[in-house]
Amino acid sequence: GTTLVFTNTRSQSEIWYLAMLEAKPEWAGLIALHHGSLDRGVREWVEAGLKAGELRAVVCTSSLDLGVDFLPVERVLQIGSPKGVARLLQRAGRSGHAPGRPSRITLVPTHSIEMVEGAAARDAIAAGHIEARSTPLQPLDVLVQHLVTVALGGGFVPEALYDEVRSTAAYAQLSRESWDWCLAFVRQGGPSLAAYPDYQRAVPDAEGVWRVPDARLARRHRMNIGTIVSDASMSVQYVGGGKIGSVEESFAARMKPGDCFLFGGRVLELVRIREMTAWVRRATGKRPTVPRWGGGRMPLSTTLADAVVQQLALANEGQYDSPELQCVRPLLEIQQQWSALPTPQTLLAETLKTREGWHLFLYPFAGRHVHLGLASLI
Repeated sequence: GTTLVFTNTRSQSEIWYLAMLEAKPEWAGLIALHHGSLDRGVREWVEAGLKAGELRAVVCTSSLDLGVDFLPVERVLQIGSPKGVARLLQRAGRSGHAPGRPSRITLVPTHSIEMVEGAAARDAIAAGHIEARSTPLQPLDVLVQHLVTVALGGGFVPEALYDEVRSTAAYAQLSRESWDWCLAFVRQGGPSLAAYPDYQRAVPDAEGVWRVPDARLARRHRMNIGTIVSDASMSVQYVGGGKIGSVEESFAARMKPGDCFLFGGRVLELVRIREMTAWVRRATGKRPTVPRWGGGRMPLSTTLADAVVQQLALANEGQYDSPELQCVRPLLEIQQQWSALPTPQTLLAETLKTREGWHLFLYPFAGRHVHLGLASLI
């Protein structure tokens, strides 16, 4: 059967794929790599190999979390913490994907605290504590883009489209004031941008149908549609060969000809950059850098963070019942001797003096988003 090896980032998937090939060179052609920055043709080849049961293992990211059902998959490995209870369940469901068959996943921790996170995730699943799915209410940025898209497709009459939009759950409570604001923004960019023609995206014609009058603005909208913010991407292509995928422009800008990087499981040497394309060739014997993509810092969910604190509270009371806590017991006992363990009722604060001065470390265990907010306030 096939094994899916899930990693949390594209960079991590590149590293693990190369390491597996170096450890088992005889598996070349039997293991594959799959992530969203690889060329579509490469991804489709990997998916076809999965469905046919021709691959022994596939190192992948969230690109294989959803929308794919591969019966030959028997095992799923999660490299490092899943960072969320729902994500762990979703990835476990890729194995045994048939009625009556159990789904199993094996956590491969990359450092000691991930042993605690694994135990926390398992207990959270058993208790039914899974992250809630929240639906954004009235996201006006999405609505404005939708208005321009409909105006491109054949135009719209505001009153009819308003009724249609309000028929959806997300916009059921959309007020007339908010709707009029969106129309004004689409028509002239709002009061602050009204003087600039580039922000006059759609206007009503003589019959009251709103359309996009400028072909240049239409092309720009089609190229930039979407609300996910990301760095500009640059194609990666062999000199005299085909496209391999894409990397972020900020990564390519730091490289110079002759530099090597790891991509698609291959060590590539940069030959030149021209017209938003990085031209490369295969390289051997050189130490590569690994591309970094936006979204690589995956935050710990609040649900899993709470479960981790519960595990630490058990250790604080001397209850090392799970095999994971047994493994990290020496480390946690040292933490108790030198400092303390966080609990649901306490905030651990530690100070350290170095040559640079005093340092303060706080352990809220509230997830990365909360931590970033606290760091900004402090």
